Amino acid sequence: MSDQTTVTAKPCPRWLKILLVISLALNIGIASVFAGVALRSAPPERAAAPSPEGVAIIARALPVKYQRQLRQALRENRAAVQMDRETLGRLRDRLVQALRAEPFDINAVEAVFADQRTLLDGVLVAGHNEILKQIEQMPLADRRKFIRNLMGGRPPKTPPEAVNRP
Repeated sequence: MSDQTTVTAKPCPRWLKILLVISLALNIGIASVFAGVALRSAPPERAAAPSPEGVAIIARALPVKYQRQLRQALRENRAAVQMDRETLGRLRDRLVQALRAEPFDINAVEAVFADQRTLLDGVLVAGHNEILKQIEQMPLADRRKFIRNLMGGRPPKTPPEAVNRP
């Protein structure tokens, strides 16, 4: 005769079930944190007024040595190259008032735009003046590198008058 014993599984203890639920919740929480970090949008840009794009494009094309010197010069001359936030705020307020006015006067809006251009032109001129100082001290090799950078790395075309004709 053979002895057959039946093995019966013990029920899972209650504390183990609770522990598994807590572990699952923690894992989901940690995965959510990582997903949030990965999907987070780019940090907002500083509220500083950007330099006029013409100055920025030219400045980025300068050889590194001159970029450093330009940054230093712009820091030292910050008042001339930085737009006055109070004036910008007043111009925005004037624009809103002109847009709300009844009867509407397009000339008032145009005057605000003209004042904005004057403010921006002052900043642009100051930025260009600082860049001119950098260009003035460049030897020919650095100016050629500057030209290549301005052209996106393409070699400059030879002007027609520079071509030797037989």
